[in-house]
Amino acid sequence: MILSGAGAGGSSAAYWVSEAFANSSVKINTTIYEQSSIVGGRVNVINFERDDINIPIELGASIFVDVNYHLVENAKKFGLEFIKYGEELENSKMGIWNGEEFVFEQSFSSYWDIVKLFWKYGWAPKKVQNLVKEIIGKFLEEYKYDEPFISVDAEAERLRLDKERKYSAQYYFSELKNINQLYLQHFVEPLTRVNYGQNLAEIHAMGAFISLAPEGAKGIKGGNFKLFEKFIEHSGANLKLNTKITKVTRLPSHKGIMNDVKYAVKSSDGSSEIYDAIILAAPIQFTGIEFENMDFKIKEIPYVELHVTLVVGFINPAYFGRTKIEEVPNQIVTTNSGKCEFLSFGGKLQLPNGETVVKLFSHQELSDEMLDRLYTNRSWTFRKVWNSYPKLLPNQTFPQLEPVDGFFYINSYEPFISNSDKANYAFTNPKF
Repeated sequence: MILSGAGAGGSSAAYWVSEAFANSSVKINTTIYEQSSIVGGRVNVINFERDDINIPIELGASIFVDVNYHLVENAKKFGLEFIKYGEELENSKMGIWNGEEFVFEQSFSSYWDIVKLFWKYGWAPKKVQNLVKEIIGKFLEEYKYDEPFISVDAEAERLRLDKERKYSAQYYFSELKNINQLYLQHFVEPLTRVNYGQNLAEIHAMGAFISLAPEGAKGIKGGNFKLFEKFIEHSGANLKLNTKITKVTRLPSHKGIMNDVKYAVKSSDGSSEIYDAIILAAPIQFTGIEFENMDFKIKEIPYVELHVTLVVGFINPAYFGRTKIEEVPNQIVTTNSGKCEFLSFGGKLQLPNGETVVKLFSHQELSDEMLDRLYTNRSWTFRKVWNSYPKLLPNQTFPQLEPVDGFFYINSYEPFISNSDKANYAFTNPKF
């Protein structure tokens, strides 16, 4: 068996395949081809080093939450250490920025925050909280099923989440659930912007619910990629880094152990191998693989181009209309006002000299001119552009799970629910 991609989906697929055949008389040999030099795919870190400081900073998938059962339980099983999201900064607090002012700021009194929320938004926060509990309850039912799902559409219907994937979050919450529009603008939309880089009118309601479920947010100490390294290590798969699959040819005259075909695979290192089955664990349009004698067309899902900017320096409080750095929240999300220059601003750590390490998300590159307005002084800046996650478009058609016999496409699940745990879950589907 061959796997293309050593990210969340590919690494966990290798592990679950090894588990499924652990007590079988059938011997499975799995090879993972990864075109980059690291494991993790979009789960990736960069290390900020200075003097005796070495800090891993997540560039891609930064957190998972308590309801991400596969990730949490396997991290425990592999003996990995958790860190709580936000615990790196003392007195961390959140603010919601509209480009001109903070429309809400978290205080250090949860009681006072509740009073402020009720005064400004009425019962909307409670109504949304109840909806989240209801939808997450349905969402968790998929962990109980042993029966395979044959398509992502069928899985959405089985979980009774068809409306949530068909309608935009804007229509769903405002028209179907009658949620206060100001609360949607000030709280719900900023969360879809930071989690998926998409506004309420663009994203399906299921994407909004995933954004609203951060309870127990955590990561792996040293970087979340360590979990996916463990999946591969425990799978016994042969990992080929810096090796790209260039061509896949279907050989129908060769009978494999799982079906009536085999596949010839050529790779960038010049090798050519024959495999019984292929798992593609990467967005197909970014692989550059040539397919021969394979009569199928996998629907290409559009992806969000996300700019990640890491900055070490001193914040300019005047940018936010403040006079002191201490008055500026260190976790900032933004509204869709058209006046915000970034999607989110996440303080990660304060250095001994008073500088902060900050991660910013944006749809465009943050220029030096803009950063010089945001900071009084910068000592380090790093930029990365990702095709970070699919556009979670309402009522879109999902790619097939198995477009041809023995060829499985894990990323078909991603336009429905896009996170590392669902990439993991997709391959626990008994159909595979």
